[in-house]
Amino acid sequence: MLLAEHGFDSVSLRDITTAADVNVAAVNYHFGSKEKLFEEIQCRYIEPVNEERLRMLTEKQTDGRQATLREILEAFMHPFFSMVTRSKMSEQLFFKLMGRCITDKQGDLPDNLLPQFKKVAEAFTAALQQATPDLPVEPMLWRLHYTFGVMAHTLLHGDALKKLTGGACGDPEIETQLQWMIDFCHAGFLSEKGDK
Repeated sequence: MLLAEHGFDSVSLRDITTAADVNVAAVNYHFGSKEKLFEEIQCRYIEPVNEERLRMLTEKQTDGRQATLREILEAFMHPFFSMVTRSKMSEQLFFKLMGRCITDKQGDLPDNLLPQFKKVAEAFTAALQQATPDLPVEPMLWRLHYTFGVMAHTLLHGDALKKLTGGACGDPEIETQLQWMIDFCHAGFLSEKGDK
């Protein structure tokens, strides 16, 4: 997919319509603009991820049980990586698309996604406050933001590490990479607490 390979700003509407063998007018008719088309792609791929995040978190909190920090991080990250198994794209291309969906256009999110993202943010913030009661809210929110960044960077630029290291980093399975990221972010949340 062109958007996955090259990003929103580098791909023209004509590039997209030529690859899809459709008329430019058809895109304008159905979506109104290239921006609206990209927003539709974001919604198509991110909505199921957010639904799965909430489902996984709720599952860990059934019967009044409090989710552990590791379980919260897994519920936050795992859906992005599990989606690759449902896609017809290659693993690398799908990861790039997901990375672009959450990072392109200076981080703007479609208006349609904002209520869902707000719900996700509220649910995960509440769970994190329970799991890390000694961590003030401000650094806790920033650590969640950094966690999102680790995930987005890995999705979009994971193949760059292989090139930079000449393959020394290996080619770990998706699940292995996920567990390494969770280990890294878990340690970050549990590092020296407070707002020094």
